Amino acid sequence: MTMDARKVYNGIVLLTGYLQRLYVFENIHHELNLPHDSERIQKVKELFDDTLAMLPIFEQAKELAPTQVNKLKSVTNEVESLMASYFKDEPVSFQEKLAYVGSSLYAEQHVNLGIIRLGKVFQVEVNRDFEMRTKFYEERTKFIDTIVSLIKKNQQIEDKAMEIIESWYTNVKNNKENILNDLKLISTLIGF
Repeated sequence: MTMDARKVYNGIVLLTGYLQRLYVFENIHHELNLPHDSERIQKVKELFDDTLAMLPIFEQAKELAPTQVNKLKSVTNEVESLMASYFKDEPVSFQEKLAYVGSSLYAEQHVNLGIIRLGKVFQVEVNRDFEMRTKFYEERTKFIDTIVSLIKKNQQIEDKAMEIIESWYTNVKNNKENILNDLKLISTLIGF
């Protein structure tokens, strides 16, 4: 049961990572007055909150009730649908690239912290790389927040900062297939 419970927990963490990705992506669009669907961001927020609410219960019980499995299956289906329209065709503006980069970094940070938490909940050793990445993600998400803030204030972005975002965006774009394929792991990990 413990091994299955760890896999399920990992699946929930991965699912919430995708919800984090979608939420940050939509939120940056909203913050920068880019075209966005306000109903979509609200829907993602509700799905995110509902799914996160299951984690403390699961941490105690180490199992899911059938209703929770059904809810997670439904949320996963909705996330798959939302992710189907996540990537847009080129050309993509700098601000849109910022949304992709920011959403990716926040999602990766969320999953990284979730794996660290998994180690504590299940009292298993987690690779030290996860702990070491904490500061890496903190620095990069703060950088994203700063760039978003500067754009909102109509302030100049330094060329070097723009180059960094461009470089990180290229990495996201090059990992598009992996990002979409990892989504398929959720149902396997949770078991539906």
